[in-house]
Formats: sequence, structure tokens, C-alpha cells
Amino acid sequence: MGTVGPRWLSDVLGAAIASVETESLDVASAAGELARLSLTYEPAGAAGPATIIAKAPGSSEIQRAMDAAMGLFQRERFVYGELAGALPVRLPRCYHPGDRDKEEPMLLEDLRGLRMGDQVAGLHRADAERLVDGLADLHAAFWETDPPGGDASRLVSWTDPVFGAMLTQLVTSGVGALRQCYEGRVAPGVLDAIEKLAPDWATVLRRCAEGPQTFVHNDFRLDNIFFGPDGEPVVIDWQLAGRCRGTQDLAYLLSGSMATDALRECWDMLVQRYHARLLAAGVVGYDLEECRFHYRQSLLYTVAPGIAMLGQMQLGGGDARGLADTLILRTLTHAGELDAFATL
Repeated sequence: MGTVGPRWLSDVLGAAIASVETESLDVASAAGELARLSLTYEPAGAAGPATIIAKAPGSSEIQRAMDAAMGLFQRERFVYGELAGALPVRLPRCYHPGDRDKEEPMLLEDLRGLRMGDQVAGLHRADAERLVDGLADLHAAFWETDPPGGDASRLVSWTDPVFGAMLTQLVTSGVGALRQCYEGRVAPGVLDAIEKLAPDWATVLRRCAEGPQTFVHNDFRLDNIFFGPDGEPVVIDWQLAGRCRGTQDLAYLLSGSMATDALRECWDMLVQRYHARLLAAGVVGYDLEECRFHYRQSLLYTVAPGIAMLGQMQLGGGDARGLADTLILRTLTHAGELDAFATL
């Protein structure tokens, strides 16, 4: 984290900051470093947030490599600084978009007063319906259109050969650990299918990117969502924002965030709800069976993030919450039950 002192904060916030106290936040699976800043104003009692969140690129070797390869900090800066006002979903307020070259962190609204999603505890039906509606609204707003400003080059594309090669290497190197952890815990053939496909995972990603293109979050899971008093979602962590088909967000949310038994009972209802909301928002030429097929296929996208999270937590000292294990086991089980590999 770069230097965060009263003088700099006064300049970027436009208010006189007398003092600042910094509390590091240890968040498992975070791609960057987070801290809560408690602010004292001059004069005392002056208007302004009592606390804000500072977010900077990570300093570990893994974090630096990820940021260098994928431009995570700069992409999130782009979303908060240039796209946020056009998105039909609530984001934390951004007080300062940060500057990687100057080692200036991003300054964001502190959401600790809101209810935080807990991916391990699982996604409840009412929250799932609210989130599915929000995803449909977001995707419909940018259905087959460029993002505001028309600069899609600053967004992730899984058809980019660089990303394809990187994720192919990730999956290939992680197959052994995946088999060691989940042999006997998922349906026969699931791990065999991943191992067979791993050397050509870029093709899997290209298949998952087929279909109507829209603006996607790409890391839409319960740990990245807070809920306001009225249940309104507030979505964080936009480092992977990209252009792809919308079922990528939908499949990643439901497969990794909802308990297996609950998901088994309601996944199709939620897909139907998502599709109906798209149509109500003006999307045409996208039928329900195509949406269902895309949902099943998009489950394969979640394998690489799951392997990445498992590896990151193993190298970083463990997974006390069981987050990586929960995400991967739920996803592989759901993919096996829906025969996701047959969609290839």
C-alpha cells in the first residue's frame, strides 16, 4: 500500500484531514491489498465519511503476477472512474480511482454497515432472485452493444490468446491437485473430462464466449456482494469486468454460491427468471433453450477460477473458511449433474 497520509487524503478528498488511522484487512482470495482508513477532520465534526476503504495492487509474488498479466487494478480503475455511472447496478462510491504508477490506492465507500454475502454459508432463494434480476438488467443494458465510450479493449475477453494461454497453463498445472482433492467426491468422469480438456482449455473458453455478447462482471459471487437494508445488492471487485455472454455471470453465481441441494431444486427456475427478465428489458432473438444450453456450458468457465483460488489459498497459508473447497465442490457437482461437458 502506497503512502496514505493526511496531506494526500486532504488533496484527493477535498477536505482537511487532521489524522488517519490504518487497519489492514485480511481478505482471503483478494487480488489486491485492502485497508480501512479511519479519518479525523479539521475542524472536528466536518462533513465526510468516518471510514473509507483503500485498495491497492497486491504485493505478493502471485498478486503481482496476476496484476501484470491481467491488468486487474487498471481495469477496476476504468470501471469506477468511467463506467460506473452507466451501470444499472449499485457499486460502492469511489472517492478516488487511484493511480498504479504513482502507487496511489483506490479509495472506496466502506460498506461494513451493510449485510455482507457469505459464499460458504450459501445463497438464499430470495437473495438469489434479487441478484438474478440485477444480472438480467445489467446484461440487457449492454446486449450486443459496446460499453460506454465504446472502448471494449480495456475489458477482459476470454477469446484473447494471452488469457487463453494463461488459463490453459493454470488448469493444466492444477489438474493433479484437483484430482487429489476431489477424487471420489464428485461424479465419475468429471475429473477425467477436465484432465482431457486441460491442454486445450483456450478452446473451452472460446466456446464459453460464444453467443450474444454483453458487459459482464466475471467474478459475480456472493463474497463480492453486500445487501442494503432494503435488499438492494451492492457489487464490489470489478477487476475482471469484460465482454462475454451473460450466462457466465449467472452460472458462476449460482454454481459457486448456492448450496448443492438448494441449487438442484431451483437452478432451472432461476435460469427461466433470468431469461424472462431479459426479454422484458427488450432483448430479442434469444430463446430459453439457448439460454439453458449457454448456462450449462458456462459452468465450465468456473473451473479455472476455482483452481486459481485453491492454489492461491494453499500457497497463502490455507483456506480457513473452506471457500475454495466449497466453490469447487459445488461447481463440479452441478456441472456433472447438468452434463456440462457434453455441451462441447
